[in-house]
Order: sequence, then C-alpha cells, then structure tokens
Amino acid sequence: MSPGDIFILGVQWIHTLAGVAWVGGSLFYLLVIRPAYRKSTSQLDTATSVATGFRAVVDIAVIVLVITGVVLAFDRLTSRYTDVSYVSVLGVKAALSLWMFWLAGVIQKRRRFLVRGSTVPGPNLGTSLPNRVFASANLIAIIGIIVFLLSDLLQALFEDALKAM
Repeated sequence: MSPGDIFILGVQWIHTLAGVAWVGGSLFYLLVIRPAYRKSTSQLDTATSVATGFRAVVDIAVIVLVITGVVLAFDRLTSRYTDVSYVSVLGVKAALSLWMFWLAGVIQKRRRFLVRGSTVPGPNLGTSLPNRVFASANLIAIIGIIVFLLSDLLQALFEDALKAM
C-alpha cells in the first residue's frame, strides 16, 4: 500500500465514523430517547441537554462528512476505473446528503427559535402516519440509511470496475 492509499483509507474510515455517529445517533434518538421523554414530561431539562449534546455531534459530523466526502469524491472521480453509473450514484448520494444537511439546519433553527422563549411552535404536521414518518428528524434517519446503502453500492461498483480491468 502506498502512502496515498493509506491516506484514502483513513479518510474513508473517518467518513464512515462520522456517518455512523450521525445516523446511528439519529436512530437512537428516535427509537429510544424521544419515546422515553414523551412518557415523562418532568424531565424536559434532561431532554433539552440531550438534544443540545446531540446537536454538537451532528455539527461536527456534518463538517467531517463534507470535508472527507469532497476528498473521497475527488479521489474516485479522478480514477480511470470510474464510469457513468458510479458518477450517477455518487450524484444521488451527494444530493441526498445535502438534503440531510438542510433538514438538520431546519431542525436547529426551529429549536433555537423555540428555546428563545417563543410560544409559537414549529409547523404542526399532525399525527397521521405519513406526517410522523416525514417529520424532519425521522426523514434524516431514513435518508441516512439510504445514503449508507448508496455508499455500499458505490463500493461495489468501484470494485466491479477494478475486476473488469
């Protein structure tokens, strides 16, 4: 392995860890923490501190994902083994990632607005199943899972291109 290969391996590892921290944390928040706090409203301060701590993880993860994603995209796009299908899937993955970043920003702005003492809540999506599924926090987790699937697809496409050469 060349030093460049070791560098790219390290960047891939850091990129994956940041994605796992964000998506895994989102799933843990949605499936464990949020239901627990809905049952007990007396722990609102704890819920707020958990949300604030998770926000810091998300902020760091977004920065790391953007930087490492650009490095990895440049590495793959400049490879002679990259074809149109790889570029297409990478484009979809990048678009979904940007959507996740935007949704995370929307959640942060809504939370900041509510923390400042406003009595005006965020948009009320109702309690129907489609509205709950597509609420911002849920949608981030769903898109994150899809992005992980696309990452595996990109790896498979690249490995297949290597075998074909």
